[in-house]
Amino acid sequence: MPKETTEITLTLEGMHCASCVAKVEKTLTGVPGVEQALVNLATRQARVRYDPGQATVKEMQAAIQEAGYAVTGWALEAPPPASPEMEAQNLKRRFLLALGLSLPVFLGAMLPPLPGWLGLEPETLAYLLLLFTTPVLFYSGAPFFRGALVAARHFAANMDTLVALGTSAAYFYSTWVTFWPRSVAPLGKSPELYFDTTAMIITFIILGRWLEARTRGRASQAIRRLFALAPPSARVRREGQEMEVPLEQVLVGDLVTVRPGEKIPVDGVVVEGASSVDESMLTGESLPVAKEPGAEVWGATLNQRGFLVFQANRVGRDMVLSQIIRLVEEAQTSKAPIERLVDRVAGVFVPVVMGLAGATFLAWLLWGPAPALTPALVSMVAVLIIACPCAMGLATPTAVMVGSGRGAEMGILLRGGEPLERAYRLTAVVFDKTGTLTQGRPQVTDILAWDGWPEDRVLAWAAAVEEKSEHPLAEAVTHAAAHRQLQLPPLSEFEAIPGQGVKARINGQEVLLGNLTLLEQEKIPYQDLAPHQERLAQEGKTTVFLVAGGKPVGLLAAADTLKPGAAAAVAAIKGMGLKVLLLSGDNRLAVEAVSEHPLAEAVTHAAAHRQLQLPPLSEFEAIPGQGVKARINGQEVLLGNLTLLEQEKIPYQDLAPHQERLAQEGKTTVFLVAGGKPVGLLAAADTLKPGAAAAVAAIKGMGLKVLLLSGDNRLAVEAVARSVGIPEVLAEVLPGDKARKVAELQAAGEIVAMVGDGINDAPALAQADVGIALGTGADVAAEAADLTLIRDDLSLIPQAIHLSRKMMRIIRQNLFWAFCYNVVAIPGASLGLLNPAIAALAMALSSVSVVTNSLRLRRFRG
Repeated sequence: MPKETTEITLTLEGMHCASCVAKVEKTLTGVPGVEQALVNLATRQARVRYDPGQATVKEMQAAIQEAGYAVTGWALEAPPPASPEMEAQNLKRRFLLALGLSLPVFLGAMLPPLPGWLGLEPETLAYLLLLFTTPVLFYSGAPFFRGALVAARHFAANMDTLVALGTSAAYFYSTWVTFWPRSVAPLGKSPELYFDTTAMIITFIILGRWLEARTRGRASQAIRRLFALAPPSARVRREGQEMEVPLEQVLVGDLVTVRPGEKIPVDGVVVEGASSVDESMLTGESLPVAKEPGAEVWGATLNQRGFLVFQANRVGRDMVLSQIIRLVEEAQTSKAPIERLVDRVAGVFVPVVMGLAGATFLAWLLWGPAPALTPALVSMVAVLIIACPCAMGLATPTAVMVGSGRGAEMGILLRGGEPLERAYRLTAVVFDKTGTLTQGRPQVTDILAWDGWPEDRVLAWAAAVEEKSEHPLAEAVTHAAAHRQLQLPPLSEFEAIPGQGVKARINGQEVLLGNLTLLEQEKIPYQDLAPHQERLAQEGKTTVFLVAGGKPVGLLAAADTLKPGAAAAVAAIKGMGLKVLLLSGDNRLAVEAVSEHPLAEAVTHAAAHRQLQLPPLSEFEAIPGQGVKARINGQEVLLGNLTLLEQEKIPYQDLAPHQERLAQEGKTTVFLVAGGKPVGLLAAADTLKPGAAAAVAAIKGMGLKVLLLSGDNRLAVEAVARSVGIPEVLAEVLPGDKARKVAELQAAGEIVAMVGDGINDAPALAQADVGIALGTGADVAAEAADLTLIRDDLSLIPQAIHLSRKMMRIIRQNLFWAFCYNVVAIPGASLGLLNPAIAALAMALSSVSVVTNSLRLRRFRG
């Protein structure tokens, strides 16, 4: 059996740079039973995965304290990142004291005439400088000495070690020459003092830490705002009494009441009342959502008008809000490969710098101009101060923290640093078709009537036949009839014909509803309908024929419509320079059993839309792969494909052109046969989501290749691809082969993003370099993807890619300036070209500039 592991989050104190991060991670992974430790310098938190049978939290705490750091708290559920207000206030006090005392020290050292103006002897001035500098070093600089002493007890070194060594060297040298000036300067000359170096280094570094704490507070605002969304308590009904309890005491199954204007405390299902709920804080949707019994509600959303009673079904860590927070936290604590490289470099950086500082001191002593001690000391101090790797440690985590928080506010959940780097290098985007670009539910798109039959009668009879079917295509037909408010005729002798359609009787007349196979089987002449069916098929629509009295009387087409923004999303991705493909798990057969096809749902939807009254049905029979047979008003009715018509010897030649035209449009068609002749043809198609074309255009605009991959027939897939502007399709791909197709693209050198629903497409999402799952807030935690979009909005896809690219650019900018700063500054300090006080200011500002640059992501708008 695989061993069970537990994850906890530790809140840490005492970390200041990337070398601290590397040391804490090494310490934690050295505890037996700890499998993984990820430390975030920006949040001051560590996420630890361990085997509770081998390791305990106390052992981890002890190990961290032994390493020179402190654990101030821990939780199984990560707490909100602490607001650094107390830390900032403490640093502010130390900075103000240091500034007030350092200014006179600086002026006394930098303005040689000043002591004479004030009537001070050089010896008196030296004692005053010592007096002012001492509290700066030992009060304002106390945190550096505490950190350095703890590290020294464990034979280690960190940033505090560098600062403590540098400032102490300058301070104690200056103190020595204050009391024994002749020991370092010839008679008659005043020795050089470096109290100003000590004071200004402490002042500038404390200033940098204070500014960093303030900017870190701004960087973590997004995640703290998510925690603040949930109300602190809830009203529940228990044992006939209504009581208010803390949020953490709400149980699954509790009945919770919510008044107008109150926040919904936990997730659940409405059992009483009706209202509208503002869900924008979770999904980004601006319009309120109507709620009535049976509707799902989510914690932290705002009840607007009505009184609601709902049964809690998810509380605590299982709530949607908790899941979103957990995903954001995982993204913020995970590490990109580039960050792991920085941590490894920083782990050896401090010892190397200390060695370089020692070498600098010796080189000046041996080969520097006399007196060599002073320039040797100044150069060594400058090297120690300038080389602190603070900026390197903050370069990546601050950008990830701000970017992932901003993404969560927009409805984009990023899972970690690795997919962030891969998203930056994307070259191709593969779209699943059904449910991703399209609505995933066919709608009736075309109704063709013959032999004097009105269009509504064709739809009503088709809906009456399909009403007994449970497959999605039947629902499309019945919905269309209901929409038109049609009255459905009574049905009898219903018979489903697998793979073809159905037979039935309406008003004593035999009716067929099905595909071309059904018409051919029933020897129904359909040649006049064939062009229409072919055209609809080319448009990606599914068609069924209606045959009554032995001849075709109608043709219906249905299609799965595109989602809002689908075309816009694809266009945006293509605009990024990425390749876009379309992938689908639809059945590869263009025409199949109506009883197994979504056209039934499309027909029922169309009938409902027209508010048609459906006739009574009898003798229903499903014919797998063909359609159905039934009786309406005593008449046999068939509804199915060409196979059904041929099997029943229904003449359909007049309908064939219509069927062919619909097929060319990618639509699925079924024929309606009444009285042995076709009377109608219905076509259905899965319609595009709004905004699909715009999304594709945006992606193409990024320079990405866009592809459409589907299990549907090529005509249907190409029709959808044309609608959204996708130039390349991979059609007739079986569901199990989706991941293999993605792997083939990767083998050809593409860096592939796969866009799917996150459930049926899980293997392909996992295979892709970046899996992008379209979801809703309710199932966000189940998405097996690197990027999860909380709401079903295709415009978020190009925005997510753009955000990933922006974050990676910010990280690279941060690392470039951090490394350049050290590469340029260390040689300058070694050669004596850099004053230690200026080095301290530069080091402090480098950290502040990195955090400030990362904060630009808060203004990201997509």
